[in-house]
This record gives sequence, C-alpha cells and structure tokens, in this order.
Amino acid sequence: MTQRTMLIIAAGLTAFVLVLVGGLANRLSSGTAVVPTATTASAPAQATEGTLDPTVEALIREREAAYQQALTEANSRLEQANQQLAEMAQQTVPAADQAVTTAPAAAPVTYAVTPEQAQQLALERVPGATLIRTPEVVSYQGVAAYEVVLDQGTLYVDAQSAAVLADSTTPRTASGGQITAEEAAQAALLYAGGGTVRKTELENERGVLVYEVKFADESEIYVDATTGQVIYAKIKGERQSEED
Repeated sequence: MTQRTMLIIAAGLTAFVLVLVGGLANRLSSGTAVVPTATTASAPAQATEGTLDPTVEALIREREAAYQQALTEANSRLEQANQQLAEMAQQTVPAADQAVTTAPAAAPVTYAVTPEQAQQLALERVPGATLIRTPEVVSYQGVAAYEVVLDQGTLYVDAQSAAVLADSTTPRTASGGQITAEEAAQAALLYAGGGTVRKTELENERGVLVYEVKFADESEIYVDATTGQVIYAKIKGERQSEED
C-alpha cells in the first residue's frame, strides 16, 4: 500500500467520523424535543417539572453509548492508519540516503619520476644551466612527461621511465664552437611542433651565425648556431614572430 493510499484512507476516516458525530448530535437534539404522547400524558401527576421521561432518558443514554463506541472505533482506525504511514516513512529513509551517497573521489595520478628527479636529470645533462621554473607534467606526443625549462632550452623527460623524449638545449661551449645542422633542425622541429625539414643552411645574419631551417610547407625557422636558440620564425599561416 502506497503512502498516497494511506493518506486517502486517513482522510476518509476523518470525514466518516465528522459525519457520524454530526448525525448523532442531530438525533440527540431531536430526541430531547419529543412531543408528549398519550403515554406521557398519562404519567403520574406527581412528576416534578423538568424531570425527563424514563423512556426518553433511556433513549438518550443508548444513543450516547452508540456515539461513544463509534467515536472510539474511528479513533482506533485513525491511529492504525497513522502508525502504518509512520512505518512506511521509516522504510523509505534508507533508500533515500543510499541514493544521495557520493562516489569516492578518484585517486590522484602518480608517476614513477618526481619533479625533483626530472630537474636533476636535466641539470646534469646541461651543465651550467639554470632552472627557469618548476617542472610540470604535460602531454608530449601522447606521453606524460615533465617539461623542464632551462635558460638554455627545454627538455621533456618521460614521467614514468625518466627517458629524455626531446632536448632543445645547446650549451654554449667554452671554445665558442657551434652546433651542427642536425641539432639546429631538431631545435626547429621542437619549436614548430613537428613537420618535415626540407633544407638547413648556415648563414650570417647581421654578424650572427644562424641556421636557416626550411620546412616542406615553406615555413622558416632561424636557429642561433652558437646557442641553439630559435631567434626568428616564420610559420605558414601565422604572423611572423621574433624572440630576443
């Protein structure tokens, strides 16, 4: 039986009690105004004024007893209905609590390599370099890797195996040497985010030796031949940009 049905039953019982009480009250009121009959007329003359006829009094008591019995039965039914409603409400509380139970939070992702280890690996690989900011985990070609930014370039270290996935750093040599064309091409590819290198040429631009790395899509990137840093880039479909 649903809660709605129980409420309807309770309302019906209440209405039944009200109708019953009203009917009994009406009958009682009408019983007190009994017109004297031949029987009452023949009553002994010594009956004092204001004394009820025994027949009327018995009828009133009978009706009052019936009223009290009906009222007791109605109250009993209402109490039973309320008790059933309370039991149904208690049964629905656990289900509601279970419905709002939140799922446990997902465990944080952990990596075999710590940021400090990736930083140390990069500094050992590039002696004399300075860390620009704390290494952060990024997605490098679909692999979780630490991006270690140094003043001489950027390294990407695999967060699980500690393998160096990419290295654009080229430390300045004490003898003032220069990087190779392959190293310049690698730095240009890292800057462009991929592509196909068509040609790499060493040129003198305003007294500075640079590698001009040309791509198949006609993009051009200029790499300092001494430091390995990208100093100018012209990417197809983008505006020209120049770095200090």
